[in-house]
Amino acid sequence: MGVIKVASPHGGAIWRERLGSALRTAIACTIIGCTALYGPDPVRLQIQYPSVAYVTAILIVSDATLGTTLRDSWYALCATVLVVPSTVLCLSLVAPSRFTETGAAVAVTVSAFVVSVPECLPLLTKRIAYVQLVIIYVGVVVRGNEAGPVTHPVHIAACTVLGVTGSVLALILPYPRLAVREVCFI
Repeated sequence: MGVIKVASPHGGAIWRERLGSALRTAIACTIIGCTALYGPDPVRLQIQYPSVAYVTAILIVSDATLGTTLRDSWYALCATVLVVPSTVLCLSLVAPSRFTETGAAVAVTVSAFVVSVPECLPLLTKRIAYVQLVIIYVGVVVRGNEAGPVTHPVHIAACTVLGVTGSVLALILPYPRLAVREVCFI
């Protein structure tokens, strides 16, 4: 009695699709890393937290077509517009030098609640906003006086824009498949 191998006829196609997504994500992260390490000085000075760019790229690129990447890029920019002004206001009211761990926890909690309440915001916008909020307030606690009330959120916004740019560039490249042929605005 032999063993019968049961395999899906679409197993190879699904495997290639996942491999293509992984390669696109690796390309996006490579673009971000090269920009953060070897980019022009004005750009490198703005990229203080490349982890935000990596997280943004990973959230946007996985299993995406060019259309969904452009849509998700818009969601990331909406999250930035939602987070940066509120954190600038909070950091202007409470000086970064007086920000404590407890203050950061309260600020993250209140800000996350404000981001969570609107039902009209897409889930990706909320995820990226949460990442930005945590990095901004924890960075203020760690850096203290070095983190300005405006410059620190602007650095986070610049990192998000780098992640979005890396994602779009990774989907425009024709390897492993031409993503322009897979435009989908669902």
